[in-house]
Amino acid sequence: MKYEIELIKIAAQENEIKKIFQILWSFNLDKVFLCAGSLRNMVWDHLANRQPNFLRNNLDLIYLDQNQSYEEFLTLQELIKLHHANYLWNLENVCLNNSSSHQPYGKTITAALKTIPETCNAVGLNLTRQDHFQVIAPFGLTDLFNFEIHPTPTFAQDPHKLTFYQQRIAWKEWAQAWKNLKVFNN
Repeated sequence: MKYEIELIKIAAQENEIKKIFQILWSFNLDKVFLCAGSLRNMVWDHLANRQPNFLRNNLDLIYLDQNQSYEEFLTLQELIKLHHANYLWNLENVCLNNSSSHQPYGKTITAALKTIPETCNAVGLNLTRQDHFQVIAPFGLTDLFNFEIHPTPTFAQDPHKLTFYQQRIAWKEWAQAWKNLKVFNN
């Protein structure tokens, strides 16, 4: 609970968070969650006494709309990108993805977050129109706040997925940006 309060406190201090959600609300995306690298970068930058920069990296966002067709999703995604091109939008309707897409997928937001390879990235944050934050973190927030990268259970238990996790860690080069980062393979 301590880390959830801290995450909300950090997010509430970031004016950019409110702007991002206001844009999403204008497209009727009320139950969309900022997640993965967007939240991780915000927290790690805050802990490293650096100013978070939401314009520098992808904005990882997930939502669930079982009634939306793939064509409707693509149209929505392009409209958001067209009207708000200052951000690098990575918007995903998780029920349209599957295990081969390398994007979060599932029948719920929690299930989708569990498909992210790293526990520190398996975190979602929603802001309601009433200015209330909701946090979903199926593996907790301890790893995120301790600068630790662990594979989620699905990736830790499958040798093929663990190899993908390890390659992803090397490719992302997070340790260069945050020097006190600790990487684990289990």
